[in-house]
Amino acid sequence: MFDFIEEISIKTGLPFDILNNGFRVINFNNRAIYTEGYVSIIEFELTQISIKLKKGILKIFGQDLKIREVNLNSILVVGEISNMEISWNVNF
Repeated sequence: MFDFIEEISIKTGLPFDILNNGFRVINFNNRAIYTEGYVSIIEFELTQISIKLKKGILKIFGQDLKIREVNLNSILVVGEISNMEISWNVNF
């Protein structure tokens, strides 16, 4: 899988976090969302999970959503994902 921002990071030597607003979101065929740059969980329901990121908020919508794994700065959400929204805030 080609990741444009990661490729720029490698070629320029600039840190990935700076180029990507401090987080990375990977959608695995609407069955799982893996996110780096996770700070905290804002809202958790079976149909919506809101996650505070280093410089924004990620909202995941769907059915039977579950948090499969949480690490120091990453989180994995699984379920039947129908949509996601990212809002950036540079003042975080």
